[in-house]
Amino acid sequence: MKVKAACLFSGGKESVYAIQTVQKQGVEVEHLIYEVPSFASPHAINMEAVKTLAASMNKQLTILKIDEQGEVLVSTLKNLKVEALVAGDINVEQHLTWLTDKCRRAGNVRLLEPFWEKDTLKLFREMFLGELGARFKAVIIGVDTERVKEELLGFTLSNKTAEKFLSENQGADPLGENGEFHTIVTESPLYSNTFRVEPIEKMTHKNMAFLRIALSGT
Repeated sequence: MKVKAACLFSGGKESVYAIQTVQKQGVEVEHLIYEVPSFASPHAINMEAVKTLAASMNKQLTILKIDEQGEVLVSTLKNLKVEALVAGDINVEQHLTWLTDKCRRAGNVRLLEPFWEKDTLKLFREMFLGELGARFKAVIIGVDTERVKEELLGFTLSNKTAEKFLSENQGADPLGENGEFHTIVTESPLYSNTFRVEPIEKMTHKNMAFLRIALSGT
């Protein structure tokens, strides 16, 4: 019997790759949960793109505005009647603790964190240079201009550009775990087609620069 699960989903590289990873392990991700950020974020301004990706995966998308106590997430997990919640956290202890509590309150839902405490360089190479690397691409849609160059906006991470990216951004975490950059995945084995990013406008907030985009299928 496959484990039926929901996954926290932003359209970014960790959330998409987490689904790929757990489904290979026999977990059936039926539902996606998009938590609307309460802070300035490239994912907050690209909700339509997230909806497009969910549709391409033929998965139900639930959009939540998370409250501090997490009551909305708890009730959503109960209503979806899933056995597990998948997340792509790597090293943010506070978020792991928060999710563990919400899963317990939802009726002891299992929390699956396939990347927890993994080395980010190894995980980056696994994503873009591993066996699925030729079919996994992500476009950078947000950058912290105090940590990386603004010119990275619109850069496509792929098996062809991964080494170049690593060599030119050695001061940044390979997966942007310190908030250096944010991505949206445009190609994955999970999708029914691939996508092209069409920039609509560039936006700034303090030291952050974002792209508002549209996705077109290719």
